[in-house]
Amino acid sequence: MIYTLPKGSYSEKAAKEFLKFLDGEYEIGYCNNIYEIFEKIDRSSLGVVPIENSIEGSVSLTLDLLLEFDVKILAEISLDIHHCLIGYDKEKIKIILSHPQALAQCRKYIKKHGWEVKAVESTIKAVELIEDERYGAIADRDVVKYYKHLKILDENIEDYKNNKTRFILIGYKKVKFKKEFKKYKTSIIFELKEDKPGALYHVLKEFAERGINLTRIESRPSKRRLGTYIFYIDYENGLEVLNSVKKHTTFIKVLGRYPVLVE
Repeated sequence: MIYTLPKGSYSEKAAKEFLKFLDGEYEIGYCNNIYEIFEKIDRSSLGVVPIENSIEGSVSLTLDLLLEFDVKILAEISLDIHHCLIGYDKEKIKIILSHPQALAQCRKYIKKHGWEVKAVESTIKAVELIEDERYGAIADRDVVKYYKHLKILDENIEDYKNNKTRFILIGYKKVKFKKEFKKYKTSIIFELKEDKPGALYHVLKEFAERGINLTRIESRPSKRRLGTYIFYIDYENGLEVLNSVKKHTTFIKVLGRYPVLVE
């Protein structure tokens, strides 16, 4: 089983793309939200979740759950994201529903029309909550395959046209792919040993001295006390640098070394 968000979601589309590369037979199981995906995964199943968008940045909940759960990142894929306005009648819409990321990615479009916004847990939940002509939802065009009473009222409404989202395949054990891939990433989470000027510099220096390219670095609150942070780093290459990084950290969690299937 490979768990993802509901039918018609961008995550379902990503799951179907992962299936093209996986060696083996998997059925798609649907969950209501990202947290439920992490909860459902076991030793024999996988999950697909969004982790980063080119316009709005990282999906905070995914980052937090990667620390909370002992899953590994097994592969990565990037998809072009093109939002549509879904509903009954564009001229009668007063309220727009969608996931916070989708609302943010269409901020200018929404402001132009003067609509009120309401954030919900997923783009699919937004579509489900359309009660009458006053409501519209921002979602993928495929959603109307499953909600045939609704229409696509406008297409490609995202503010920036180079809109991509990275999705990750997660699980507890390695999977087989139908072919080898040239590009690999490693993802780690760590906390600095010393909270003083230059502490992060010493970690980054370990990568720079080895000519290792960092593709992402981000901090998240440690949730223990104000002003302390957990750092997330993605980098190209392997695991050799980790022994040097460890001496600068109180803990380090390796999320995995994994192939980039589609950029």
